[in-house]
Amino acid sequence: MADAARPRALVVADSDSYLKWAVRRAADLREAYDVELVVVRNAVTPSAAQRAAAVDGRLPADPPLVTMEQLVARLRRDRPALLLLACRGPLIELLLLERLQGRRAADVVAAGIPGIWFPPTELGLLLRAACDLIIVHSIREREAVEAQLPPGRLRHVGLASLIEEEELGRSERPRIVFAPQALVPAAPEDRRRLLDSLVATAAAHPELDVVIKLRGLAGEAQTHKEAVSYEELAEGRELPDNLVFAQGPLREYLGDCAGFVTVSSTAALEAIAADVPTLVLDEFGVSADVINAVFEGSDLFGGLDDLEALRFRTPDAGWLAANYFHGQDDWVDVALAAGPGDPARMPDRLASPRQLRRRVFRRAVALGDEDGSVEGRLMRLARPLVRWLTGVLRRRRK
Repeated sequence: MADAARPRALVVADSDSYLKWAVRRAADLREAYDVELVVVRNAVTPSAAQRAAAVDGRLPADPPLVTMEQLVARLRRDRPALLLLACRGPLIELLLLERLQGRRAADVVAAGIPGIWFPPTELGLLLRAACDLIIVHSIREREAVEAQLPPGRLRHVGLASLIEEEELGRSERPRIVFAPQALVPAAPEDRRRLLDSLVATAAAHPELDVVIKLRGLAGEAQTHKEAVSYEELAEGRELPDNLVFAQGPLREYLGDCAGFVTVSSTAALEAIAADVPTLVLDEFGVSADVINAVFEGSDLFGGLDDLEALRFRTPDAGWLAANYFHGQDDWVDVALAAGPGDPARMPDRLASPRQLRRRVFRRAVALGDEDGSVEGRLMRLARPLVRWLTGVLRRRRK
């Protein structure tokens, strides 16, 4: 039973990676708040298996699923002290500015990104401008976000740990682990070349297993849509017996791990925390677009030749202190001190009729077929018309 003397916090998650992050942040809150965690049904609702992997035994029960309509009704009826939106930006914007029309959803509304976010994106901040507090995970991220806060209610930046010490799984054989990422490398030929290198590594080192640690099974929704999966690329190929696809919490694969490799993944931080030698591939470039610029100065970069030769790295100590291994979490204290701010009005960029196409698209990204509202059904009917009108306008401009 909730303690009436303690403030209440409601944590809302939408996708698999955000749910994992939400579980961590809910644990941060429990000393100061009575905490409840729910998952809102949306375009990328995590499957039961994904929810179990994200919770990983850290909650007494799996979080319940609620519809957007149920969430809106609850926030209108019973405003919590803290609302933490562990959700993608379009869903946050839809909830706070369209469905709640800028009215207060909680005394303090917080949001964050469930991974490395450097450099922070202008769009990511803009979609969260109706929040009060943004949660980041490193000193560099905090400085960068504070330097570009958008107009709106968002005025506070709190610091939280992205990684935690966990009991590691063990294996009868040593292994190296590859953590894929949905967005990078983007080109199918680059992904195929990376798979070729993993196959070559497995063939050259039969004494160890090469594990491709998947985020989910084929057909399961993920935070970011993967253009072509490594499972699909491997179909019909003859693979070494020691190249295996696996899923589940990453910690289960980091024990007895000879090395960890990724292009750009928060999972690299989990490997570093577990003292696993790590390789961040620079084979496909180093930039914000490849989502690996944050690793500059880390001493972790290397190419596919380094992977095949098992040349893994140890991170630079100075880089660690500035990036995710800071030991100075304060976001809960910032939330407690923030207090209610001004109401958020619908900004001109959303209120204008010219923005109908953008709003239809964002709403589809946020909720997809889980949008059961009258507006959502009308917008689904309007999508073909909007696409047709867009095509007509483009042809007229030519």
